[in-house]
Amino acid sequence: MTPFRVIHPMPLQERGLASLNLLHTPVWIYDIQQHRIFWANHASFSLWEAHSLEELRQRDFAQEMAPAVDLLLQRYLDEFRAGRSFSEWWSLSPRGIKKQVYLRLSGIETSGRMMMICEAMLDADSFYHGAAMVRGDTIACLFDNAGRLVSGNSYFHHCFGAQITQLAQLFRGADEPFYQRLRAQEEVVCEGEGNTLKGRRWFQYQFRYVPQQGQILLTLRDITDRKLEELEHRHLARHDSMTGLLNRYGLMKSLEINCSLGSRFAMLFMDLDNFKLINDNFGHRAGDRLLERVASRLKEICPRDVELFRLGGDEFTALVPLQQGSERAEQFADQMLSQMVKPFVLSGLPEVSIGGSIGIAIYPDDADDGDNLITRADMAMYQAKHMGRFLWQRFTPSMQQELHRKLTLKQFLAKAIGRGELSLVYQPKVDLARGIIDSCEALLRWHNPVLGQVSPAEFIPLAEEMGLIREIGAWVLCSALSQQARWRERLGVEVPLAVNLSGMQITAELPDWVAQQLAAHAIAPHLLTLELTETVLMLDVRGSSQVLEALGQLGIRISIDDFGTGYSSLAYLNRLPINEIKLDRSFVVGFNLPVIRATVAMASSLGIDLIAEGVETEEELTALRRQGCHRIQGYLISRPMAAADLELNGFVIDSCIGSFTLAKQ
Repeated sequence: MTPFRVIHPMPLQERGLASLNLLHTPVWIYDIQQHRIFWANHASFSLWEAHSLEELRQRDFAQEMAPAVDLLLQRYLDEFRAGRSFSEWWSLSPRGIKKQVYLRLSGIETSGRMMMICEAMLDADSFYHGAAMVRGDTIACLFDNAGRLVSGNSYFHHCFGAQITQLAQLFRGADEPFYQRLRAQEEVVCEGEGNTLKGRRWFQYQFRYVPQQGQILLTLRDITDRKLEELEHRHLARHDSMTGLLNRYGLMKSLEINCSLGSRFAMLFMDLDNFKLINDNFGHRAGDRLLERVASRLKEICPRDVELFRLGGDEFTALVPLQQGSERAEQFADQMLSQMVKPFVLSGLPEVSIGGSIGIAIYPDDADDGDNLITRADMAMYQAKHMGRFLWQRFTPSMQQELHRKLTLKQFLAKAIGRGELSLVYQPKVDLARGIIDSCEALLRWHNPVLGQVSPAEFIPLAEEMGLIREIGAWVLCSALSQQARWRERLGVEVPLAVNLSGMQITAELPDWVAQQLAAHAIAPHLLTLELTETVLMLDVRGSSQVLEALGQLGIRISIDDFGTGYSSLAYLNRLPINEIKLDRSFVVGFNLPVIRATVAMASSLGIDLIAEGVETEEELTALRRQGCHRIQGYLISRPMAAADLELNGFVIDSCIGSFTLAKQ
């Protein structure tokens, strides 16, 4: 019995449908454009949990179909028109019952358009429960010298029925060169597929030529279980079980093939931004669902000749074939990032926003083998993160030196707290209208004996990447509160301080912990302001709101840093317990007067304090004053100062625009 396959498109007649009803294997025709089953034989009803063809035709598969699957089927139409067919495992869920079926998919033309004909060659459930075939018994049959069936034993007829009359129906390789080889060798052993009464099976074929009778004795051994395991193991070995994308092993195999061909291609290495916050705030199950959604979005935009991979964690890569330039890789990188910027909706959770950073390395321009290509794409990705994220970067040779510095920084940073290398400096915030310093911001500094002074812009992202930021953040807050307590006890001065928070510190446990630290240092809550960036806040507005509400109820002030650089509009401010917003320096330097004026008016109407950060010139100050902004922070007033220097000056700052003293609390 030959498998039913329609490789080249042909019109389908009613007589043809009737003949398909005689098959014992499920066969149906799926209309990809209408998302409905056009026709199905009787054998397919039980597979689809249907009682009749009319009932099956009424089902609308578009309602439950993922966009990536729909896109895949649309692409199959083009493949079918080119005469191609596919054999692969599919997951079906008729009436909510999950089934794994090995299908042969081909194109067939009917009702004026191309459709897909599906033949269920192997049902995983029936296979594993042993109902399909007699096992352990020899299937034997005899053919004459021309390949015509002479006889078969009972197991042969049980397996194939009365449909087999020619060896070519049972073994596809039965051509004249095969017969010549068999006559010369008298025995040939090989493996292949056969279509039985119960579905598609794999056999070991053992041919013996009997020259005295001029006949061919064939014995078959069912090896379906081994083949099935091989298929599954091969798939699992190369694919990520969570997302279905190729995995690291699959990537190495693809790189090996592509490099051996000598063709030019690009590796795009993407790391998700803020993914750790999702795991920390919502749990690893939410993180897994997010990774599945990320993979689905990437599949939707992926061209047919581009391969996608998940290397583990939140790292995704793509191999993009190139011609002369690199424009195609850069364009696909832009598409990938655009998919990551869109908010993700996860079941039972608030809308979350992440983002991504991509590094691009090109073979053979940047590396002459797969391992080096991965390393250099990874370097370029970290450069993109360092430059502000939501970006892609091409590899350059200078990145090798940057990677070495990064590894060195990580090595020293892990021991910085224990070695006492961290310290705090304090930058005043002044109220120009009142001529006072109303608070100071505590800023973290790191001085290493080997590396010297390391910029926070360089080591803070590393601390977040290494998972050290909570430990460092806790040290900063405790050190700031200790300094406040010393000033009060030694000098009788109450100095309001602002401390920055990382997004990784915004957890449900934060309010209780801060309350404990305030009590331990006997600091009044209104003397502490906690600053967090707008980007971190917008990652999870609902979750952040609950934490901020709890902090606000303690009497702690909340400030939004880098305001205007996040994803949001100003509307969320009215829903959150915010006391202060800090206008980002980019608006100050750019003299973006409409934005400044609108922010001043909005803050005033909501009763929120406004301060402009990073003010460095008198021209910037004049522009701010004209727009109604009278609280500033920046080098124009004072650089960050050590605690001892503040004390030495008596908490008075003399600047080019005037003298400012600490306000009494």
